[in-house]
Amino acid sequence: MKSKRRRVRSSWILASILFVVMAIVLLIGYKGFTNNETNNESPLSQNVLEFPSSDPDNEPLLIPLHTTLAQLSIDSGDGTVNTEAPPIPKMTFALSQKVKNQVEATLVYRPDIGGGYLLLAPAGWLATAVVGANGSYGVTFQDPNNPEQNMNYSDNAWGCIGCAITGIGTYFPNKAEWADEMGFTIYNPLKFSERHILGPAGAEARTVRYTLPADTNGYQAEGVAYYDKGEWGYLFRNIEIHQSQTAPQQEVVETLMKFFIDHQGPLFIADPNGEKSD
Repeated sequence: MKSKRRRVRSSWILASILFVVMAIVLLIGYKGFTNNETNNESPLSQNVLEFPSSDPDNEPLLIPLHTTLAQLSIDSGDGTVNTEAPPIPKMTFALSQKVKNQVEATLVYRPDIGGGYLLLAPAGWLATAVVGANGSYGVTFQDPNNPEQNMNYSDNAWGCIGCAITGIGTYFPNKAEWADEMGFTIYNPLKFSERHILGPAGAEARTVRYTLPADTNGYQAEGVAYYDKGEWGYLFRNIEIHQSQTAPQQEVVETLMKFFIDHQGPLFIADPNGEKSD
């Protein structure tokens, strides 16, 4: 009888130990999952991406590649979200050896369409991406050591026509009056310290490079805006970096802006199982 009681007691002790172990494992797994969700990074969050060198005598450059999951404002509720990031094509944009350790690439993956887009950003800056309820989307990169330094990309995705017209009227010379005629008055026009259209025709005529005056804390914003007109209305894309004037990264900034200019936005990565989306 005593032997039977000892066996029962031992079984309860063993079960209790196993329960505690399982609880610890689940807790560790939960924390690991939430940390990935907080950083919006997939389990395969970092790799490398090869870029040709701007100097043909040098070897190609390998820079860090991050994958960031865009957060959806509206969930379709069908539970069929694709979580496999699409393959990235071979890069043709040339990088200078001088920025090798100062820039990184980020693939923003959109599970709603199975594709995404790629941008260059300052090394070490963390990305957070969203997709709005109206289809517009964007990503913010932030310096973890100085949150005042950040870079923002936004795209109305042919959706919010008023947003596009307001953006065009705000950033492009001689477009404020046009925006007003379209019913979107620019009440608080920006004061640019520098602004120029890239060319007289084509995409260059719809691309502006600008710089804003430094604020009272010594931080300055500069960026690129691009727009297009089509049967769906107006498309407006904008990338802007906000950083301290003391940050010695002008060549880095020019690289980030040129990547945007060359692709008229980010480099779009199509869903390998569907049609290209831009």
